[in-house]
Amino acid sequence: MALTGRGPGHVAIVGGGPAGAQCARTLAERGLRVTLFEPRRAFEKACGGGLPARAVARYPFLADPRLPARLVRTCLVVAPSGREAIFALGDPLWVVSRADLHTFLIDRATAAGAARIAERVVAVDRTGPAWWLRTIADDRSQEPRGPFDFLVAADGAAGFCRRRLTGRVPRDGHLAQGIGYYLPGSVEDRIVLRFFEGLQGYLWVFPRLDHASAGICAPLGSRPVADLRALMDADLEARYGPTILSASRPYAALIPGAALSRAGDTVQGEGWALAGDAGDFVDPLTREGIYHAMRSGELLAGALAAGRPRDYAAAWARDGERELAWAAGHSGAFFSSPFIERLVRLCGASPSVARVMSDLIAGRQSYRSLKTRLILGAPRIGWEILARSNGRSPRGTRPRGPVSRARGS
Repeated sequence: MALTGRGPGHVAIVGGGPAGAQCARTLAERGLRVTLFEPRRAFEKACGGGLPARAVARYPFLADPRLPARLVRTCLVVAPSGREAIFALGDPLWVVSRADLHTFLIDRATAAGAARIAERVVAVDRTGPAWWLRTIADDRSQEPRGPFDFLVAADGAAGFCRRRLTGRVPRDGHLAQGIGYYLPGSVEDRIVLRFFEGLQGYLWVFPRLDHASAGICAPLGSRPVADLRALMDADLEARYGPTILSASRPYAALIPGAALSRAGDTVQGEGWALAGDAGDFVDPLTREGIYHAMRSGELLAGALAAGRPRDYAAAWARDGERELAWAAGHSGAFFSSPFIERLVRLCGASPSVARVMSDLIAGRQSYRSLKTRLILGAPRIGWEILARSNGRSPRGTRPRGPVSRARGS
């Protein structure tokens, strides 16, 4: 690989989602030659489309008026028993269409100087240190693209490039099945998180500008898809009426989740690296991956631009891997019905606990320091619960109304 102090000569990135597009933009801004392989300029995904506050804080360009967003300030959480709690979000959740987000990020990458090939990669070959890629068009003409000095797989959990570099898609418990619908109209003015008995996942409803994204997820193979759909359909029809699904568009996708450990695994090899969903950089509790995808793309680009690609794995380990691994190790306890029931009850009775939940959604509260924060706040939490049980309403329990803002493109 042609490495200098300014990094590899030519980088190929397969996949133009948040990880690939952010990596391409950062590399191009630093003067490196980069080619982004992404056949679609706009595409949706099986997710709510929420941008947590820490994502907007780290990447202020996400607040660009050219990216339409709905700012949501309220959350409704529902326990398996049906107990509900509603609380204010201290930081709004920016909810966007994933199609709009992908178009926006790809346009930023190409505006910075990244070349985009709007074709699907179907073959990856290596001759010495050089990578050669074939697309569908190349397959007809027998003219591969290349040579490339470094290859980035940012094509998702089941992507072709990821499989080519690492082997088969893992099915050992840290892949989740996500299914859902795009619901017509403005059915909600808040995000809804609904938990079920025995389900290591949850149902979500995220309001967007002109529709809502609703879905349900669970570890792959833990429940038949038909069972998940039955749970989701019954809840949505009970909540929004029996005709809501007839006008809704369904979707489905695999969702990665962080592994407990990277022992025997890797996010990079000689001349290649994984980013975003392809590297399993998704919170296994919330299944939020946009921030982690963009951050991994940024860290990888920084290592490549500095001419030290091997620094990437260490940088990711410091930045996000330990947090996600902690979450993976505690997912069973988190999704247990007794824990969820207590959590929902406390969110409804204690503004302090509601603020902790708000900070978790915003990405401002780490999992590893969560227990310490709750222990230190225990006296106040206890007082708030006692005040509520005595018929008094502690300050700060009334949620603020949601704020929606449509911004023109």
